[in-house]
Amino acid sequence: MTQQYVAILSVGPVQTFIAAARRSRDLWSGSWLLSELAKACAASLHDQGAELIFPNISNLEYLQENSDFSVGNKIQVVLTVKHKDELKNIIQQAKDATVARFKREATNAKEALKSDQDLRLDVWKQQLDDYVEVQTAWALIDPNLTVDEAYTKATALAANALAARKATRDFKASQINPYIATHMLPKSSLDGTRETVVQEDKKLRNLTRVKLSLATSEQLDCAGVVKRLGFEKQVEQFTPYTRVAADAWVEQAKQHPKFANVIASYEKLVELGIATRVRGNQGIYKNFAFDAQYLYDYRLEAAIKEYAFESEIAQALSELRQSLRPLWSEYKQPYSYGVLLLADGDRMGELLDQAKNKAEHKAITEALSQFAGSVPALMRKYQGQCIYSGGDDVLGFVPLHQAYACSKDLSESFAEALKQIATQLGVDKKPTLSVGLAVCHVNTPLSVIRELAAKAEKHAKGDHCPIDERRNSLAVLLSVRSGTDTYLRLPWNDQDAHQSFKQWVNLYVDKQIPTRIAYDTRSIDLSTKLISSDQILLKKIRTAEMVRMLKKTRLATGGKVPEDTITALKGRAEKINLGKLSDELIVARWFAAKLQKDLGKE
Repeated sequence: MTQQYVAILSVGPVQTFIAAARRSRDLWSGSWLLSELAKACAASLHDQGAELIFPNISNLEYLQENSDFSVGNKIQVVLTVKHKDELKNIIQQAKDATVARFKREATNAKEALKSDQDLRLDVWKQQLDDYVEVQTAWALIDPNLTVDEAYTKATALAANALAARKATRDFKASQINPYIATHMLPKSSLDGTRETVVQEDKKLRNLTRVKLSLATSEQLDCAGVVKRLGFEKQVEQFTPYTRVAADAWVEQAKQHPKFANVIASYEKLVELGIATRVRGNQGIYKNFAFDAQYLYDYRLEAAIKEYAFESEIAQALSELRQSLRPLWSEYKQPYSYGVLLLADGDRMGELLDQAKNKAEHKAITEALSQFAGSVPALMRKYQGQCIYSGGDDVLGFVPLHQAYACSKDLSESFAEALKQIATQLGVDKKPTLSVGLAVCHVNTPLSVIRELAAKAEKHAKGDHCPIDERRNSLAVLLSVRSGTDTYLRLPWNDQDAHQSFKQWVNLYVDKQIPTRIAYDTRSIDLSTKLISSDQILLKKIRTAEMVRMLKKTRLATGGKVPEDTITALKGRAEKINLGKLSDELIVARWFAAKLQKDLGKE
């Protein structure tokens, strides 16, 4: 007699694979690797007769190794088995397949070095079996209940058991001898809990250092090496943060008659292995199909110093500098800031709770899969690079001046994708998408940018807000190297807020307001907060002071700020407050910029 079980598997650890990153490739490889592990797990379960619920795959080619389809790290299946030992065996084989997928990519990365002498092989072997975690839980589908009741109850039991399992840590036995040589090595720069697998500097070949893109004193563990050297055939499909940030500059500079000299100089750097080619994302970066990191003078000068003793590389870098000078003279510097977009669906738990059977669960998964599959193309419309899109989770790079429009389009696309199934299930509050944008300098380590994007997304979720104002929002975290972080939150259903924000952006683009009014508004806010305890009077005084400032302000042309602009700013100040208005103006000023000179900085 056969029995049916709901089994849920969680592949990880997410922190190690995604969040630990110093370079763009680290972030992309970590996301790709996690998806590859989840695909391997799902494919193994399917091959053993499991019915896939999450992901609900209609085309099994999606689960093939290195396919473009992204799979989330949570997998749910229904298993029909004769006894529990068969269930355990199926799950164990899925775990083994997941670990084997990691080991295959680790082997590929090691072979890319073409020499084992650059690695501490004893540490490498120890770490191979110590990365992948597949936590599981299952529950019997009770044959004594109705079909829908039994499935719903089993799903809830399995989910609760998995949550308890994930909250329980495995504590391995401590080392008998704390002075074992392999545990007295420098720690990895990506994962501080693990030792480096890279040989000490005097044994490390320069070619290996270049291949691994190792900065001075940087160390890598096994997973770190996989991130830097794995997925060799797919790596050109990814676009680095610097290339996305510099896209607006490239679009203007490509018109210059000497732009071809820059491309020729960059080709030499690719041949020497210190620059990377960018051919993916449907070729939208073909006008300058390189990483673009050396378009920034400070990055180029640092590289020239770093490779001063490598004559051929130093010469190629100097030639690039000469090629760039006429373009820098005309267009100034590329914009030094880009955006990491992190989005997550709202109220998905409520939607899943309304599903009473497998068919409804599958319908939800299908809707999420369709949305996730549409994300890369949607982000390409805005010159963005999707890093990860699995279910209701989205991660990607976007040019600064395109970030707002891209976020809005993603939000609307997500709501539309889930609308039909949410209506069918009778959900009162339809699923929405909260989007966080981290605006960061190109020199900021990707692990820090990822943390800031997570903070922006959390701010968008709005747990600090009243209950009826939470979720369904856009949040921006502007992290300027020379100043404090600025947060801005705009609920998607607040039409006035979005209309005003777009108006401020357009005013900056058209040079109808000067940069200084954002900071003058903030100064008025900070200096007038305590001048009266009468809140009505205080609001009138503060607004009047802002209007007085605006009437005195002059544009770059020498003209006055238009009266209709003053009226709009005054109305917005009265509706919110000067502090929030100054945040809107500051962020709008950045979103209006395409080149570094647009911020008054060259």
